[in-house]
Amino acid sequence: MTTEDLENIIQKYLKGKLSEVELDLLLDSLSEEWARRQLQESIEINYLLSLKYQKVDSKAAYQDFLSKIQPPKKVSLLRTKKFSILKYAAVFVVLFGLGYQFLFRNEAPLSTLEIKNKAITLQLSSGEVDVVDEDDNTQIWENEGQTIATRKGSKITYADNAVSEKLVYNELNIPYGKKFQVQLSDGTIVYLNSGSSLKYPVNFLKGQHREVFLTGEAYFKVAEDMTHPFVVNAQEVNIKVLGTEFNVSSYDEDESINTVLVSGSVQLYRDSNLYDSEDPLELVPEQKGSWDKADMTFEVQKVNTDVHTAWISGRLIFRDMTFKTIRKKLERHYNVTIINSNKQLEENTFNAVFDIESIEEVLEVFDRNFDIKYRIQNNQIIIFKNQNE
Repeated sequence: MTTEDLENIIQKYLKGKLSEVELDLLLDSLSEEWARRQLQESIEINYLLSLKYQKVDSKAAYQDFLSKIQPPKKVSLLRTKKFSILKYAAVFVVLFGLGYQFLFRNEAPLSTLEIKNKAITLQLSSGEVDVVDEDDNTQIWENEGQTIATRKGSKITYADNAVSEKLVYNELNIPYGKKFQVQLSDGTIVYLNSGSSLKYPVNFLKGQHREVFLTGEAYFKVAEDMTHPFVVNAQEVNIKVLGTEFNVSSYDEDESINTVLVSGSVQLYRDSNLYDSEDPLELVPEQKGSWDKADMTFEVQKVNTDVHTAWISGRLIFRDMTFKTIRKKLERHYNVTIINSNKQLEENTFNAVFDIESIEEVLEVFDRNFDIKYRIQNNQIIIFKNQNE
């Protein structure tokens, strides 16, 4: 069983939707240490996010926890065949041990940062944070009980509420190893890459720019609206458009902020407060505008847009790219940590294309072609020094 399969089963159990076959699989998996560890992490994320208070009364919280892991209502506990109360008791004992140890060891919920690192989350305007279950279809409500969006699989679609009179923001946070899609209320579609966050209005206001805030990487298909320009605030750079498709990469740890134009036209500005007055840098299709964070300057070059947008379909394309940059992309894509002690390798440039390969297969390619020595331990990869260094 894969970690993804196990996570799906755990989530179904916590929601009371587990079948007899799935319960058997869950019990069998708990003989493995990695499965028990994953179960504990799932309890931490799913339960603590349901708490509505900041300071936790651990005893009250534990009683609340117990109420959330009851067997499915559709299953009769009086049955004596294999799918019985004893089987649920076996799972409950594991949940009891992990949950009790966690709740009474910690007096406060997981931090927002810890949650973001483990699951896709949606922060509503109220400050409430929901874990996004990619296998679940549901509606999203704000405080007043109004439906603002629907979630289906790995996509959220917002409704266009024309009566909105003030900006109300939601924020999506995507951890390493995952991607997500959101359709904004104006029809703009945004694909979010791993390790990214997007803050956006639930509804845009008439007479104002359509402005969103990005950290990480996203591909935008902007709905055309000549009277309401669309602005992406990517930290030190702002991208202003009317209707077009482009990719923005603005990770904190990267040395530059890159905008690649696929179709239409965009204008790049240095400062979010000046995008109406300062002379912009204009791009045409198949151009990349790079903002150097150290030099605080723009550079424009012609590029193959496929190289920069392949991530949407799960592919990784590296063209004349240093291993230092490749390493960061692999960490985000596979949700791993790579520690490289081979300094010579760090600055070498490579060309490669990966599609469905696992991280182990990717490393095998580098080892076979460039003779790197490494060790994999859990989700950490250690690359050893070159003997010549």
